[in-house]
Amino acid sequence: MNKTKPNVDDQLEKNRKAYEAVRSRLESKEPGRVALLHDGEMVAVYNDSGDAYDIGCERYGLGNFSIQKIGEPPVSLGIFTMCVPTSTQGV
Repeated sequence: MNKTKPNVDDQLEKNRKAYEAVRSRLESKEPGRVALLHDGEMVAVYNDSGDAYDIGCERYGLGNFSIQKIGEPPVSLGIFTMCVPTSTQGV
């Protein structure tokens, strides 16, 4: 378990590529769930972003993982990057 100071840009790029590699499969089998990615690998799928975030922090340390809502485009929030819905429908 590596909890050293993260290189956020490298981690994000690796994880973006990892998600893209499995995107179509996840979108057909796990729509609306949340993927947890670490070091260029999709490691788990959760029902909500809170669970994925908490487990990512516990296992890998803040900045050493990404979460992606399956079926929605990623939104960069800098160091706090995680995917959030871009739709304003119902707001």
